Amino acid sequence: MGIPADFSHSQGLTAHIDRLFHILRIFLGLLAERGFEYVVIVAAIRHLFYAVLLVSLTGCFGDDPAIAQFETYQQRLANVVETDPLPLSESISISLPRKRDLLLPLEDIRMGLLDAYELRECGLFQLIADRNSILGKVQDAFRHLDYEIKLLNTVAYCLSSIENDPLIEQLTALQKQKSQQLTTVYWNTFVSSDAWRKQLIPAGNALIPPEKPFPHSDALLAIERYANLIEQKAHEVDALSLQEPIEKQHYLGAVFLSLDESTRWLNTITQQLERDDHLIVCGENRDPTRLNYLRNVFDTFFIGAVQPYVSTLNGLYLDVQPSLHQLNETITIAPSHFHSYQHAYLRGDRYDEFQRAVKHHVQYWQSLFSRCQITVGRQ
Repeated sequence: MGIPADFSHSQGLTAHIDRLFHILRIFLGLLAERGFEYVVIVAAIRHLFYAVLLVSLTGCFGDDPAIAQFETYQQRLANVVETDPLPLSESISISLPRKRDLLLPLEDIRMGLLDAYELRECGLFQLIADRNSILGKVQDAFRHLDYEIKLLNTVAYCLSSIENDPLIEQLTALQKQKSQQLTTVYWNTFVSSDAWRKQLIPAGNALIPPEKPFPHSDALLAIERYANLIEQKAHEVDALSLQEPIEKQHYLGAVFLSLDESTRWLNTITQQLERDDHLIVCGENRDPTRLNYLRNVFDTFFIGAVQPYVSTLNGLYLDVQPSLHQLNETITIAPSHFHSYQHAYLRGDRYDEFQRAVKHHVQYWQSLFSRCQITVGRQ
């Protein structure tokens, strides 16, 4: 029984097994030198072999339960037809570009202090003074976005309450400029804030675990509100309230990685099944043993484990799909080197690939069962 091919940790695992076998050789040499009988040495070999096997399986499956399901499924399929698992294809994940490569410049627009001072009664003077303070100049991305929204709110209020024509003209020009810049501030917050980058970048290499709750409701709501922020009326937006849930619940990066890796595993396993299809014979006067074993693997490891997992991933993506599509529509000024990431994850190209991988895999089983006249489901 071969070790499943191509794990992310395979080199470390191989080195560990090599060290164990080195210790085994030393131990057996000592037994032989001390005159132990053949049967004792054989028993020692057997026990140490199972210890090595246990360590190897723990290394394969202990780190990531989701990947363990795919590995077990693939290995059992190979065992039935006595072949080796097909090596896993290269990773298909796309990394989020560096923030410095995505940030867009903003023109610094300032009002004359005297003019702004005359507007203190409607709140604009204090807002601009706070922004120009030492603390205001080092605001993070979300606070900058919040300031720009409040500025537009305050300018609109001031325009409704003043009668000074020169100020009205100046404020109208400011309102137009700041409205045009809001999309850029929105974009810069999305790609450069620590909160959003923690949301978009997977926290590690592990996939979303199967059969465990995946908290995401707070992040889901915050992502939805951010996605629709530009379309909302300015007075209804509280950008700062979105920062914490976006930063604390790592949702999107985990979903994107899990979809990509599931796609990769399903495509590889389907290719393996197609490669070995000629080894499955069925019909009258044919030994059904191998086919029966294969059907058992399908029921136990695909229907029992892999299918529920990919169904869970599908649901997690569909929860956030409307917001991702809204983000994709809203973000119209992204640099060209963001487009591959945008198309894959915001537009949903990678989700489409995931759906095709699931469909192709199921279609293989349908074709096999049709060829062998097997009815799937409760009898």
